[in-house]
Amino acid sequence: MKLTKMERETIVNFTEAERTASIYTHNEALKRQLLELCRTHPEQVRQTDANRWGGLSFELPKKWLKVSPPRVLSPAQRAVLDRMNQKKQGQG
Repeated sequence: MKLTKMERETIVNFTEAERTASIYTHNEALKRQLLELCRTHPEQVRQTDANRWGGLSFELPKKWLKVSPPRVLSPAQRAVLDRMNQKKQGQG
């Protein structure tokens, strides 16, 4: 059985009392990132479950979770990036 995009979810769960968070996901990029963290930080990140529909569950330190807004560029920074992009396009 294949899940639809609406059924392929990511759930982040933690409580104020615990130091760890759990993540359940079907997102391929997030699964790769978390599996790599399991390999490089086995004492802090671990895979806790896998299901037959492709979802994986992980446990990691709650303090590693972060929400960050996109960077806002100043007009001067935007102008520099635009010039760099124009130069790249001219070389191609």
